[in-house]
Amino acid sequence: MGILTYAEFQDYVSLQFGKNTAWMSPTNYIGVWVNTAYRRLTTQDMFWAAQRRFYLPALETSTSSDTADGTAYVATPSDCLVVRDVYNTTNNVHLHNIPYRRYISYTDRSDTTAESAPTEWVRFGSYIYLHPTPDAVYTLNIYYRQIPTALSESTDKTVIGAEWDEPIIALASYIGKVWTMDYEKAKFLKEEFQEQVAGIVSLYGEEEKSRQEYLRIDEQYKNGGY
Repeated sequence: MGILTYAEFQDYVSLQFGKNTAWMSPTNYIGVWVNTAYRRLTTQDMFWAAQRRFYLPALETSTSSDTADGTAYVATPSDCLVVRDVYNTTNNVHLHNIPYRRYISYTDRSDTTAESAPTEWVRFGSYIYLHPTPDAVYTLNIYYRQIPTALSESTDKTVIGAEWDEPIIALASYIGKVWTMDYEKAKFLKEEFQEQVAGIVSLYGEEEKSRQEYLRIDEQYKNGGY
């Protein structure tokens, strides 16, 4: 969780505007800029045509949902950005993600006589469609990347790590400078944001290595031991 509160974010961003309270009353534009920066950081992987591929562990979450007999889908969580995986906890079975075109090619997807425990899933809009159509109630664990709730109360904090506080300030200030057409300062803030993020992403990349499987050469082969 972040260290800075919503009120503190606004206070830091306001420094870029000479503590001018006109940007906070009667419309709290600075608050809008902070939340816009927070939303962009947590829902976008592309900034200024450069792909960053942010991995934010705090946004990876799960929820359970029960199927209904004869209903081919369950609702996607309302705060879901990307569905990662679906697991049937009733039968202890992992469901396979399939393309939507394959799903609609199944002629039995609406056949009530072909119901069974689902083995496949695909997200389409606000629903996760299952195949086969469930023949009973099954409890599914849905693993997904969450869209965080906007900051609103003065004591609210972000749900991501404190290391992202500075980039949020820089990005919020950049957004504000663009809105106010101060493009020279916006350019500086853009570079500051990119530099801050580059350092964080490189560290997160170390953790990425442990989450993926790689084909590694046995040390004995490398050293001529065989």
